[in-house]
Amino acid sequence: MKKTFLYITIAALGLCISKGCSDFEDMNVDPEHLNAGGLNNTNYNMVFTMTQVQALGSDWDVWRNGIIYCSMMIQHTSTIGWPTDYNFYAYSDGYNAAYWDIYQSDNRGAIREIINVVNKWKDEVGFENDYQIARIMKAYTFHRMTDLYGDIPYSEAGRLKEGINAPKYDTQQAIYDDLLKELDEAQAAISGSTSQLGSHDLYYGGDAGKWKKLANSLMLRVAMRLSKVDPAKAETWAKKALANGLFASVDDNAMLVHTDGTPSNDSAEPYAKIFSDADAGTFFISETFLKILTDANDPRIALIGSVCDDPRNSYSSSAYEKGDATPAKQRGLPVGYDRYDPAQKPDDAFYGWNMINVVSAEDTVAFKNAPASYRSFYSVPNRYTYSDPKTAPTMIVTHAETQLLLAEAAVRGWVSGSSAEDYYKAGVRAAMEQFKFYSNGQELYSQYLSAATVDAYVNALSLSGSDEDKLKAINTQYYITTFCDEYEAFANWRRSGYPELTPVDNREYPVTSHVSNEIPRRFTYPSSESQSNPVNYVEAVKRLSNGDRMDSRVWWDKE
Repeated sequence: MKKTFLYITIAALGLCISKGCSDFEDMNVDPEHLNAGGLNNTNYNMVFTMTQVQALGSDWDVWRNGIIYCSMMIQHTSTIGWPTDYNFYAYSDGYNAAYWDIYQSDNRGAIREIINVVNKWKDEVGFENDYQIARIMKAYTFHRMTDLYGDIPYSEAGRLKEGINAPKYDTQQAIYDDLLKELDEAQAAISGSTSQLGSHDLYYGGDAGKWKKLANSLMLRVAMRLSKVDPAKAETWAKKALANGLFASVDDNAMLVHTDGTPSNDSAEPYAKIFSDADAGTFFISETFLKILTDANDPRIALIGSVCDDPRNSYSSSAYEKGDATPAKQRGLPVGYDRYDPAQKPDDAFYGWNMINVVSAEDTVAFKNAPASYRSFYSVPNRYTYSDPKTAPTMIVTHAETQLLLAEAAVRGWVSGSSAEDYYKAGVRAAMEQFKFYSNGQELYSQYLSAATVDAYVNALSLSGSDEDKLKAINTQYYITTFCDEYEAFANWRRSGYPELTPVDNREYPVTSHVSNEIPRRFTYPSSESQSNPVNYVEAVKRLSNGDRMDSRVWWDKE
């Protein structure tokens, strides 16, 4: 793909949002003669491009749903003082609704736009592969949405032009059945390896053959979501995905490469934008996450965290620093701590902890001796890799994840071809190899993830013990490699139960009608749905295990 095209296109998206464009097709197109130039007009190619960006989220939802909620709920990251409430699972309608906003909002509307593309390219001569690619993109977008919320509008979604202003909420079970069907039909119908999309396809540059692999790798992910609720169906579709053809290496990874990204618009990787610029110095690698890495002597530590003298200096500041990534210097911020009396104390000083958890003597001494603040003491998400807004890629579906899911399927006796341990080792190796895509982390990659280091680490791995021990090991690795793909990490944690996490004591922030002391299991529907789509909203809420609450479980999240 052309990197300059990526930059200009995403920058154009940022401009569109800032001006409140309701539909991307409004740009450079006469709405009275939409098809005057035929479908070779770049219009719908660009709509597809915008959908690829929008479906992955922006700083709006990633900040709220991805980091403040998902990442901290499953303890990839932790924070102190801001936002205090959300370190304790507090409910916010606006934060819960953030991802829904890009689902069908006027400003973004990823679902609406991909449905428009699918409808435009269906049965069009010369667009056969493009139509199938659009179906795969649509499946990915709905898959993520239903995982976050549960039952959602699906069969009637995006059909405003047909007069459907209040779409019904399809059951997640029905949605999953159709996602599997759509992915299987789309991959089977792809012929050859080319499409007319070319550089408008930001993931694969128009390589239809790779989209076929993506469809099957996503099919495996969807199938494995059913491991608790319908294991027979999960087995059937896992076998089919493997037989159809999955990713063969990290070079097949579905990812959005950000080249010369800038935090001033949507050209930057959204997690990197928040961690390093929009909310610099707020979120830290959690003690839980770092302990998993250090206990295993994982060589990725140097590429996951870095310590800065003052991480509040943002990427846009001349004082910005990438920090020290030396493994021995990394320290995880305990989960669930808060400052005393935050309304009366300066934000940059340490005054003690609300004793919700016990602070160790080592922590206390270190804080008293800290030259500036606690922020210089703990690891932020690594600024050479995950927090680099200029070049960090957004991972979508990866070879590493696919191999780890195959490892689990093999443990369950659902697939063969390789042993569970071989799949497991291949998954861990791929998770390390994909750091090669972080351009500004190449020095760290060469130093800490050399071929010899990776070989030694992977060769020493084994899957042993009970099947449950094996599932724990596999899904803990999945948790590690999905860092900064927090929607996927949150979904797989709910499905697998690994790693085992201790909920935060919520005594400082009382239980509400939307959340409990337990780690949340979903996002609530926007409160506006009860007004704009009341009949269908009420029916969907009735089907939830405990009403429209964050501790209700989606269909596949069976206890």
